[in-house]
Amino acid sequence: MLFRLSAIEESLLQFRDSFDSINDSLSIRRESFTEVMVDQILQAYDYLNGLLRKRMDLFTPAGLHSLLELNHIVLCGNSPEERQAYYQHIVETRKSFQEKIMPIKTWVLANREGDKAYKLATGFYTRMLSRPQLFLEGNHRTGNIILNYLLVSKNRPPYIVSPETAGRYLDLSGDIKFTSKENALETAFMMPGHARNFQDFLKDNGREVWLCGMEET
Repeated sequence: MLFRLSAIEESLLQFRDSFDSINDSLSIRRESFTEVMVDQILQAYDYLNGLLRKRMDLFTPAGLHSLLELNHIVLCGNSPEERQAYYQHIVETRKSFQEKIMPIKTWVLANREGDKAYKLATGFYTRMLSRPQLFLEGNHRTGNIILNYLLVSKNRPPYIVSPETAGRYLDLSGDIKFTSKENALETAFMMPGHARNFQDFLKDNGREVWLCGMEET
């Protein structure tokens, strides 16, 4: 299966148009969600579709380069001029990524067997989003794309943010974001509850509408 870009764009634009009212209801307010962000997320999904056609595994040594590229696209798009303007940031992001990815990759590879798709996607998301975060910026957007890759790899529908579900999704993500992997008490007592809540959310809100067949473009 591939990601249906037109349906994803529709959901993201509806979310953008409703963002101000959604932001007012959140436990922690977020930065504005812009049309540029929508365009770059769509570019990232288009790139991911190309990887799916090639049957690229993002958690192999070769695939990790593509996983990092998803974050670059989310933040900078595909424009060579933008990449040049963000060159130093890209270099720093690569360094941070190389320092942090191995425990996450190891966990994903150890938990991919079987049919526990939501545990897999949630486990990845909590590990990359909790402090210290995997990427310097764009962790929510990139993390959502990669958890959807993991869900689709297990024949489960993806979750794309929409006005109806955005408030709950962003608050759950905020709970995870402000939990520290380096704090043993938070890891033992807070993260399991956050993970269960997020896992249930993914089960309830994934939709096939955001997917299409390999023959479609």
